[in-house]
Amino acid sequence: MDENCRLNAGVCRVDFTDSGKILSVDDDFFRSTGYSLDYVLEKEVSFYSLFEDKAREDIEAQINSAAEVGGVFCVRHNIITRDGSSMFVHCCGIVKNLKCVDIIVSDCNCHDRLDDVYKKLIRKVEEQRDKLHMVAENTDDVYYDYDVKRDIMHLTVSITRFRLDYDNCLENFLGSRAAEEFLHPDDCEAYFDGWKSALERPMKGTMEFRTKAYDDDYCWYSDAFISFADESGKVTEVFGRLSNIQKLKTLTTKSDKDSEYIRFLLQTDQLTGLYNRKGFTQNAANALSERQEGMVYAIVYSDINDFSYVNENFGYETGNTMLRDYTACLRGGASYIMGCRIYSDYFICLCRSKNRAALIRSVEQQNLRFTTMQKKKFPSGDIRIACGMYILPDGDIELNTAIDNANLARRSVKHSSSILCGIYSQRMRMQKIYEQSICNELHSAIKNRQIEMFLQPKFHLEKRVIIGAEALARWRNPNGTYKMPFEFIPVLEKVGYIDELDFFIYGEVLRTLEKWKHDGRSIIPVSVNFSQHHITQPKFVENIIKTADKYDVDKGDVEIEITESCFSGDTQALFSVMDKLRSVGFKVSIDDFGIGYSTLSVLMNAPVDIVKIDKSFIDNIEQNKNDRDFVANMCSLIDTAKKDIIFEGVETDAQAAILCQSGYTKAQGWLFDKAMPLDDFEQKYMYNNVDK
Repeated sequence: MDENCRLNAGVCRVDFTDSGKILSVDDDFFRSTGYSLDYVLEKEVSFYSLFEDKAREDIEAQINSAAEVGGVFCVRHNIITRDGSSMFVHCCGIVKNLKCVDIIVSDCNCHDRLDDVYKKLIRKVEEQRDKLHMVAENTDDVYYDYDVKRDIMHLTVSITRFRLDYDNCLENFLGSRAAEEFLHPDDCEAYFDGWKSALERPMKGTMEFRTKAYDDDYCWYSDAFISFADESGKVTEVFGRLSNIQKLKTLTTKSDKDSEYIRFLLQTDQLTGLYNRKGFTQNAANALSERQEGMVYAIVYSDINDFSYVNENFGYETGNTMLRDYTACLRGGASYIMGCRIYSDYFICLCRSKNRAALIRSVEQQNLRFTTMQKKKFPSGDIRIACGMYILPDGDIELNTAIDNANLARRSVKHSSSILCGIYSQRMRMQKIYEQSICNELHSAIKNRQIEMFLQPKFHLEKRVIIGAEALARWRNPNGTYKMPFEFIPVLEKVGYIDELDFFIYGEVLRTLEKWKHDGRSIIPVSVNFSQHHITQPKFVENIIKTADKYDVDKGDVEIEITESCFSGDTQALFSVMDKLRSVGFKVSIDDFGIGYSTLSVLMNAPVDIVKIDKSFIDNIEQNKNDRDFVANMCSLIDTAKKDIIFEGVETDAQAAILCQSGYTKAQGWLFDKAMPLDDFEQKYMYNNVDK
């Protein structure tokens, strides 16, 4: 506090049982009155003697009255100071024991100083108001001061539609609901509710509303206010600032629209306008949470057969047009709710109909419409839809599981031209569980050597002596039986785990050849199969060579078999792989030749050493002359290309005799021997002969 405004006050202790004798005084008492402790003790000054005669009776009565109840007394009178001057003081104390009462004596003669301070404060307030008016006049903001008791609103601007007096004041502001005339109808209730809250108690707040009070049309304003209360807590004044936030609202609205558009882009496939996977799963889940009672719902998964052929031969724009055509067919379906393009030509739909039959019929009809449309555009083509449906059960369903089930149904009819829509069954789920178990168990099966290399001998047809072997994979079950290749190899090819299996068998072949060499056996070449999945791997050849270099083997004793299905892809990349393998000494053969993926013209240029003729070509050569002639002609062309030939699946002496008479000398099949474990093979062919 400013020292000029501080009151002088001191304490004296008095014994009122001894004529009000002062027992002690403190320094503040001395400074304010001039009476020191020494003086009052020496002169035995009485507390009553400090006051004029007419005040003494009042003081004595007040003290006696307070003593009766042990209460407080307060008196205000002029005191005679030590220098004889008069000073108006306030005396107070608690009278519990008349023998010892502490009395606080304070100087109350400060009105002049308080007057000066008050005037200074008033000047500061006026200066602040002038500054506020200056700010208001130079900004777009409107400041106001509302007098609650008088219901008068004072504004800092006169440019308004309100009917103000000469001092920019509006009387009966809330009483007449003056603002309602210019408020947007939708904002009136909230506006006056805001004022009601501001008047209930002291508070700070903000409200937003649209008004035409300061503009030609409705504009958004923000009212930031603070309400003040008197000593009783009743609000007496509200001060606030009105800011035009129309531009901010416009930007916010634009931002909201932009955000909505961004959400649309994040959930939508730009080519077709359907949802993408994320958008579909979110919106389909919402739709399924509000199913219509009595309706049947399904997830439909579909793709366009041979779509890559369209892109490669007719261009991507033609492919895009086809995707849009299919989208139109989906949306035109009677059961369609919403759809999604996952990627490329793969689509998912959520469909609904009154019963299962109607649902299936609707999906089949939309697929037929698309097929008919494409037949008109591509008369020589056979563009069809592979489609699978999963009927959703009642109750909650995990959507991704439903999509997987529909996809299983699609894959089950992928290569069927007669089934327009495959329907999911539990058998498909069991098949998938089986496939998952195969994948999950592969690593441990390899580690625990449950995956075994079997060898099937290759024979000279005329001499009936072993000339080589083919390495095959077998999976031993815990009970000693074996899984056959068709039970696990297609699964591993589908998920990409075939790489590990192929290289494991390849390693077994190299280890076996090294062992035979170190044991002094006559080495026979061994062929090992590699899936077409490897051809697209950039380090396939490098890994083949690095693995072989770890063993003491002649690469010429290793025959790399590549299935004919590899020719359905990039033949130039395939030829490059073959060239690299042959350049370092490996033999390369084509397995299962003739099952439909390649042509003789492609074979003529393929850098291979051996062609293995599929057994289907010789199954009927005993009975059918046409089959014999066909095999002879085919092999004649292969001979022309200087490729060695070996026949697979020779099962009878008659087949062997026919092939031998035709000049072909190499074959494998059950006529000679079946595939067998390595130990059995070695005992029978490698360690039980003249070289032992």
